[in-house]
Amino acid sequence: MRKALVAMVLAFAVTLAAIIGTRMSAEAMAVVVGVVCGVAAGIPVSLLILLISNRRGRQAEAATHYPGGRYGAYPPVVVIQGGTPSQDHLAPPYYPAGTTAYEPAQRQFRLVGDYEER
Repeated sequence: MRKALVAMVLAFAVTLAAIIGTRMSAEAMAVVVGVVCGVAAGIPVSLLILLISNRRGRQAEAATHYPGGRYGAYPPVVVIQGGTPSQDHLAPPYYPAGTTAYEPAQRQFRLVGDYEER
C-alpha cells in the first residue's frame, strides 16, 4: 500500500513537471530552476547551523548539571569590598588619636542643563 502511494505521488510530480515545463517560457523556467537550486544550496548550511547550535546547548547544559563542571564542585565565590570602616578602632595605628582616618569629602555636583550660579 505504501509503495503504491509513493509511486502515485512520484508519477503525479513527474507529470506536473512535464506539463509545466512544456508551457513555460525559457525565462520563467530559468527563474524556477534558480529558485530550486538556491533552496537546495541553503539546506546543508541550515543543517550545519542546527547541528552546531545543538552541540553548544548540550555542552552548556552538561557543564551546569554535573559536579566538577564549570565552577568545579563548589559554587563561585563573590567578594564585594566595602567602603569605609564603620568603627574607629579599625583605623591604622599611625593616625593620631582623636582624628579619623576617613573623613568624608564634600562632593560637588553639576547638573547638566541648569544655570550656573556666579
